[in-house]
Amino acid sequence: MTDHITVWEAGPPDYEKLREIFLTVRRKAFFWSDPEKLKLSDFDESTKDELILAASIRGEAVGFVSVWVPDKFIHSLFVLPEFQGKGVGTALVREAADSVGLPLTLKCVKANTSALGYYQVHHWKIEKEEMDSEGPYYLMKYGGLSK
Repeated sequence: MTDHITVWEAGPPDYEKLREIFLTVRRKAFFWSDPEKLKLSDFDESTKDELILAASIRGEAVGFVSVWVPDKFIHSLFVLPEFQGKGVGTALVREAADSVGLPLTLKCVKANTSALGYYQVHHWKIEKEEMDSEGPYYLMKYGGLSK
């Protein structure tokens, strides 16, 4: 039996825990970044003016997605490592799609093969490859699943 995932629109009372998730996951997964340069306040800069949806299991916040609504662009999708593979990311993307509509887009750093694998398994399509300060990345698009 899987645990029930609850998703809600996050607000300031949730941000302390979401900052911790953001920092923890980035320090573990973003091997191309200097972990000493990553800080809790990066969450506030990265999610400014975005829709933030959080997910919990058994009352504990375990992940979040932030969306730049005008472009339906997922700027951040983070799930604590111990809760990855349990449907949290899928629940967050589904709720983001329900909230802002489809298609959704995001960028995935090419070196982040774990995230890239997740997106491809979940029907995200690579639209193009580009370059920025973090190196090459894929612009990806999600149009939902056909029924």
